[in-house]
Order: sequence, then structure tokens, then C-alpha cells
Amino acid sequence: MALERTIFIGDIHGCAREFDALLQRLDWHAGRDRLLLTGDAFTRGPAPRAVWKLIQDTGSEMVRGNHEQDLLGWLPQHLGDKGTGPQNAARRKFLKTVGGDAKPMLDWIEMLPLWIETSHWQLVHAGIHPTAGLAGSTPEQLLAIRTWPPRDGIPGRRWHDHLVLPEKTIIFGHDAPRRLILKRRRDRTAYVVGLDTGCVYGGCLTGYVFEEDRIVQVPACT
Repeated sequence: MALERTIFIGDIHGCAREFDALLQRLDWHAGRDRLLLTGDAFTRGPAPRAVWKLIQDTGSEMVRGNHEQDLLGWLPQHLGDKGTGPQNAARRKFLKTVGGDAKPMLDWIEMLPLWIETSHWQLVHAGIHPTAGLAGSTPEQLLAIRTWPPRDGIPGRRWHDHLVLPEKTIIFGHDAPRRLILKRRRDRTAYVVGLDTGCVYGGCLTGYVFEEDRIVQVPACT
């Protein structure tokens, strides 16, 4: 069966119940739908191990997020650690929660690309250089850009406010403070789609069906 739909889902952050509910609302089917994630799938939220299982079950593709980059920085040294583990409480909790899945999860994360691109769209975690485009973007920008010009902190104009109108649709996550971002050309086709709608902070988890230009959301579980 040929793939009929391309589905993108924003930053999951360990929210497995919402991930599963969104898949059901999207009526996702293996063999029919291509499923892609914007990164930041595991940390902060309550159920990273269940998210990992859903990723495996669905064959999801994903770009590396800044939280996956952080995991690459500290997780390897604590695999199999029988001592006290990391000093950070959140990291200790993450290790305890993922248990024996930490190593296969880490192996998968190491192989994640910083972007995925087709003739119609570009998927990145945070964004791109607004004038140099994807090819002129640094890894740091792909992982963590928000404001332009770049500055510390969250307030400020975003990179896509300065964007040279792209031929391809740019799909990204990372910017939970701004929630859903949808910018359109004059012909009403989307050229920027930001899907981090803060599920882990009590917002919602958002999916985007590319061929249908359709947003689908589920609220965070209480």
C-alpha cells in the first residue's frame, strides 16, 4: 500500500497517554501514514518508557531535539551505574523510569538526524537561519533557535518573523511559549508550522496532517 498521509507531531516530552490518544484521533495506520516527530520526545514528562514503546510500535521518524542532545551528554556515563547515579534529581528519575530501555533508546538517539527533508517540506526541531536557510543553519540553530537576532531568554521576535519566504513548508517544535504557529502564503498554503503546544506544561499535544493541511490536538491529561 502506498503512503497516503504524512503526519507530524510536536514535542511529546514523555506524555505517552496524550501521544496514544492523538494517534487514535488522527486514525493513524501503519503502511498508510508516515509519522514524524519534532524531537524532545522523552524528558520532563511522566512516561518516557511508554513513549519509547509507541515510537517503536509505530516506526516513528524523528529529528534530534535539544533534550535528546542533552541526553547524549550525560546518559552514556550512567548506563549500568550501580552507584548513586547522576546528582540531578530529574536525571535520576529519568534513569529509574526508562530502566533497561535506556541503552536501546540512547543508541536510537545517536542515529537521529538534525533535519529531514523532502521536495515539499523540511522538518527541524527548533528552526533555521531565517536568511541563509537550512543549508546555512548551524547545529545549534537547528536544535535551539527561538529569537532573531539570537539572544538569551524567551522574549523577542522569532526567527520565522524574519524568514525569507521558503519554497518548502518548514515544520518545527521547541517553542512552547508561542504554542501553535501557522503562517500562510497568499495562496493560503502553509509555509511555517510550529507544533510545540506545551503538552507537558498543561497545554495540548498537536499533530499536523500535511496533505490535508489539518491540525489535530488532544488536551493534556489532568
